[in-house]
Amino acid sequence: MANALFLALALLAQDGQASPQSPNAPPSDEYGYVAWCYGALGGYASLYDQVMPEVTRIEKAFPGPDGVEASLKTYPELRAQAQKDLKIFASAITAAEKASPRPISEYGGSQEKRGAAIWQGAGSIDKARLAQMWMSWSPPGDCEKRAKTLEMKSSILGRALNFNASSATTQAPTTPEPTPAPVETPVAAPPPAQAAPVGPAKAPTQPAQTPKLSKAPSVKATPAASSEIITDPANPKPCAGSLVPAKRDGKDVLICKAD
Repeated sequence: MANALFLALALLAQDGQASPQSPNAPPSDEYGYVAWCYGALGGYASLYDQVMPEVTRIEKAFPGPDGVEASLKTYPELRAQAQKDLKIFASAITAAEKASPRPISEYGGSQEKRGAAIWQGAGSIDKARLAQMWMSWSPPGDCEKRAKTLEMKSSILGRALNFNASSATTQAPTTPEPTPAPVETPVAAPPPAQAAPVGPAKAPTQPAQTPKLSKAPSVKATPAASSEIITDPANPKPCAGSLVPAKRDGKDVLICKAD
């Protein structure tokens, strides 16, 4: 178990890259790779409290050129940076799972476990050797870059999926509901007209009188000036010129005069 741990850590420490032959090497796809990085970096951060007493002892026994305090100051900074990176990885993983048209979280979980597995057996080996490996380890250098790329691509894919879904909903033809045919109310037929009783016509008792035609009262023609067209104000007629009020025979009239 301890040999497997040292082998995995040694391979991962080489320029931040894992050898393809390593049983816990990260996969090649971006989603799986970032999930692996999350597991490996999470395992590293979780060992901080366990290894720091031995790390402190080693730094004091073998101080660097800048002194013990300067060396020990870097480890809290590394832990803070790891926590920031874990948030970046988690955000990218969540975005990819939301944008994927099929469930992928199970695959991502398996890759996260493979990443964390590089630290398996950490509790059963010599604490000095574990501290030395922990001090020299760093995640692959492209973990953060690939996480940001994954989140960007997932965001674009998610917007495209949402757009296509909303467009399909908007453009889907709707079948109009059938309009019920109007119900015709039967109209009752009119009762048949009763025929007048046929009988012998009565002879007129009095001879028919021819009605007298009454003579219509003669209307005096109103003398009008030549070329005057007179019209009644109560019922004016169209005029080719202008209607001018006037009096004729004591009556108010309108006279059509050419403009």
